[in-house]
Amino acid sequence: MAITNFTNLKTTIANYLNRDDLTSYIPDFITLAESRMNNELRVREMETIDTSTTTVAGTQAYSLPSGFIQAKYVIFQSDPYAVLQYKAPFDFFKDYNASVSSGRPSFFTIIGTEINLGVTPDSAKTLEIAFFKKLTALSDSNLTNTILTNYPDLYLYGSLAESAPFLMQDERLDVWAKLYKEALRIANSSSENGRSASQNLQMSADVVV
Repeated sequence: MAITNFTNLKTTIANYLNRDDLTSYIPDFITLAESRMNNELRVREMETIDTSTTTVAGTQAYSLPSGFIQAKYVIFQSDPYAVLQYKAPFDFFKDYNASVSSGRPSFFTIIGTEINLGVTPDSAKTLEIAFFKKLTALSDSNLTNTILTNYPDLYLYGSLAESAPFLMQDERLDVWAKLYKEALRIANSSSENGRSASQNLQMSADVVV
């Protein structure tokens, strides 16, 4: 059976487990697998760009976009654009505390659910945040997402790995976990490799007249 949506994913999990009494539990296995993927999976399908934040003069901290996991880059859309560099929180606040004058930011750090800019902006500009976003969870009202479409084995083996402790199948946990980790490795690797276009070698031919 092709795994194309939440419904046949649940059916396939039940088939692999050879159980017909887990209908109410399988969605929990899937949810736990999604939680693991949010922590470990970093593929292009999870990337998005948010430009909904406008800075305020004198304000250093701003709420992160919904579903934020990890920043790819941050741009302060001044003229010219300022691509901000990340600093660890301790180093950031050592250099950019409240007493530092405002201006065009050069650095950022993340504390909790907020992004902090250093120096504090002195004008209203768009803050462009490219980031990895949490998966759109599967459910009866959201039958598919780009991760299930492109990496169905991740969902299958991740869910099976989460089922093993519940079913007290210690002998199967290692099997499912290894299959999940290999699917994860391939997904992350292929996504990264796909960022650069392969160039075919072009042989120049001598023309004899």
